[in-house]
Amino acid sequence: MLGKYKYYIFGGIALISLLLLKRKKKSSSNFKSKLIDLANKEFSKWNKNGIKIKEGSKDTLQDLRNYWLLGPGIKQSDNYYINTAWSSAFISYLMRTAGAGKDFKYGTSHSTYIRQAVQNRLTNNDLKFKAYKPEEVNVNVGDLVCYPRQSGVSYNSTGSYMSHCDLIVTIENNNAVGIGGNVSNSVTKSNYPLKNGKIDKARDKNAFGGVFTIIKNLK
Repeated sequence: MLGKYKYYIFGGIALISLLLLKRKKKSSSNFKSKLIDLANKEFSKWNKNGIKIKEGSKDTLQDLRNYWLLGPGIKQSDNYYINTAWSSAFISYLMRTAGAGKDFKYGTSHSTYIRQAVQNRLTNNDLKFKAYKPEEVNVNVGDLVCYPRQSGVSYNSTGSYMSHCDLIVTIENNNAVGIGGNVSNSVTKSNYPLKNGKIDKARDKNAFGGVFTIIKNLK
């Protein structure tokens, strides 16, 4: 009789475990889907009928305000929002709005969350955004691809520095497409050539040594 009950007990535990695993996978998929959908939605606002809308336009001014207010939480004048580099505010907005929560280090500079993601990887903590050197990992949809905007920047750089990150929204035919803010004074798509799934350094045209960090989105 006990053997029969053991069968039911272990069978029930296995079923619960399977359901929890499926729920976890679904949750992860939902975050990335929200993140990509939001990025594409914002891109559409700034690109209408083949025309790119520039920062300062009344058509996107409220969106720009939202990036600053809801991303890094900066309340300033419209003049500040328009004339201060807002690419990190844009990424912070996408992450916070999609539901990254405490896993992401929101800020006005990309280096803020890049440094945090490097530490996440080095300490192997539970936070879901971890930074790697481009030769170490494949690029996937939902990851951040980052390159410097000044000389002397590397994966091991500490302190603040100028850089830029795009959110990868699609990958096809050895090409990753990223969406970023404050590129050409707008929200823009950029191409990142791949080779065997990784950044193709030979075809990387970004300045100052090209892509130096991939932030894996493990959420």
